[in-house]
Amino acid sequence: MAIDYGKTARELVQELGGDENITNVAHCATRLRFILKDETIVDTAKVSKIPGVITTVQAGGQFQVVIGNHVKDAYEQVLKLVSIDEKQAKDTGKKGGIFSRIIDIISSIFAPFLYTLAACGILQGILGIFVAMNAIDTTGGTYQILNFISWTAFTFLPVLIAVTASKKFGVNTFVAVVIACALVSPDYINMVNAGQDVYFLGIKVQLLSYTSSVIPIILSIWIASYVQKFFDKYLPIVVRNLFSPMFTIVIMVPLTLLAFGPIGNTIGGAIGGAYNYLYGLSPIVAGVIVGGLWEVLVIFGVHWGITPVTVGNYANLGYDTFTGLQASAVFSQAGAALGVFLKTKDKDMKGVSLSAAVTGLFGITEPAIYGVNLRLKKPMICGCVAGAVGGGIAGAFNAVS
Repeated sequence: MAIDYGKTARELVQELGGDENITNVAHCATRLRFILKDETIVDTAKVSKIPGVITTVQAGGQFQVVIGNHVKDAYEQVLKLVSIDEKQAKDTGKKGGIFSRIIDIISSIFAPFLYTLAACGILQGILGIFVAMNAIDTTGGTYQILNFISWTAFTFLPVLIAVTASKKFGVNTFVAVVIACALVSPDYINMVNAGQDVYFLGIKVQLLSYTSSVIPIILSIWIASYVQKFFDKYLPIVVRNLFSPMFTIVIMVPLTLLAFGPIGNTIGGAIGGAYNYLYGLSPIVAGVIVGGLWEVLVIFGVHWGITPVTVGNYANLGYDTFTGLQASAVFSQAGAALGVFLKTKDKDMKGVSLSAAVTGLFGITEPAIYGVNLRLKKPMICGCVAGAVGGGIAGAFNAVS
């Protein structure tokens, strides 16, 4: 039976305390993420019983409602029923501890374009298969065009991040995009490739490539939000619309090249280095840990924290070892849901488990976890154990994605 997500949205907004209790709402691949003024007035049991809702999770200062593949449909209906206070929405990241805030920022920035990155990655994989089968001429125009298309999202990743980060931090989107474009502009890339010393106001610039980078542009747009607010506050209204963007761009691009870019690269290198160090010690142990615990992170909605590492690996290396290990956890949960489908005699559970298993095969495991495996407990445990075993095997064979 088809679900009316307009009705789902109406019941959801009502159970969450109405428009006056909802400060902000966003969505990722499978969840509606609400910021509420008062979470204590919400009856989570009633919310979970709303048609179209799989379950709820409270984490990182957010009230998360797991919808599944139709989350965008539900989100669009919710937006028709709520009026978001922009000022309060920008302050929502202040809720929770530092770790929760970081996860909130990462999920808000990457979720909107994650499938676009995945699409480019799939195209790269298809081209790789054709090349391996000698089914395409790598010197021909067809391959060359499709190849640069497959890399475009990764090459201009800072620009994609600038768009979503500007909305998260409250920066003029076009100003943020110009800052990002400056970091990947042909003129700057030529300076990097030339290898000659460059000075800005007498300070030596560390010439680094920011194509495909993640953390530098996030830091840049975050600081730009304060710079823009300063000029918006103190510049006369007659010149504000012109000079506030100009000063923000003129200040932030050099500052990024001199400070935030190198700092961001160092942070990104450290995060990736920690995982790569573990993988280097033992791919098998890394596989067991990732395969066994990945879906536990998904349960609490903190799995976004690894996204910068995987995206950086794809961009810089063309492959990622983490995703190769993580896949075992995903398919194990899908397999556990399929096992429930084969064994259960409950008609409703059969329908839910089959749908969840199919969805899991495409990388979306929340329906399998919340709708089937976690509810029955044993399938969840079996899925985690199988994921650990599969991850260990993948690590032993140095699987990559």
